[in-house]
Amino acid sequence: MEWVARPGVGWCNGGMAGMDARADRERGARLRAVLREAPVPSERLRDERLIDEIPEHAALARTEQDPGWHPEGDVLVHSLWAADLAARHADEVGASADHRELLVLASLWHDIGKPDTTRRRNGRITSYGHAERGAEIAGSLGRRLGLPDPLVRAASAIISTHMAHVSVKGEPSGKAVRRLDERLRAAGTSLEDWAVVVRCDGDARGSAARPDASVPWLRIAQRLPG
Repeated sequence: MEWVARPGVGWCNGGMAGMDARADRERGARLRAVLREAPVPSERLRDERLIDEIPEHAALARTEQDPGWHPEGDVLVHSLWAADLAARHADEVGASADHRELLVLASLWHDIGKPDTTRRRNGRITSYGHAERGAEIAGSLGRRLGLPDPLVRAASAIISTHMAHVSVKGEPSGKAVRRLDERLRAAGTSLEDWAVVVRCDGDARGSAARPDASVPWLRIAQRLPG
């Protein structure tokens, strides 16, 4: 797995758009360094001011979650925790820098669609459709920051499907697992990568954490004929 960055964006509109694009590309380069190298991404993201400088990140801190499902706090708290867990996993298994970058980015951005989808309904806080919206935001944000296309495509696929397990009661069918596996592989990632992000998402809920929801999917996948 090797990501290749796209060429830079040129100047236009008297240079202002070019200045903004150059600043975004610089933020993207700093973000990539964090994803690939930082032992604790949450600390480096704050030190680098990449929370405040990227509006989509800052919006996470302004988005509350239902305390019954997320007692740990707002979406930013949850997302940073998930990113730290993904980085720890990648380092423990000796993942390559490219693979680490994907796992940490997908974990950091897995709920990036919540600011646009969070609503109060009947006294509860909901975020229906946040996975799908999050994939759209990840695509546009990744392009704006100049992240490599294959990285953005793979992360977006994980983000869009990270709630797939919620719609299944009990064990998923072989058909459902195969469909998810094929969708992820077409985007340049895998069911195993998806499982890491699902596990980090669940564990980053603190006292509300549940058993790893990816386990049944991986178990069924192992039984499927090649």
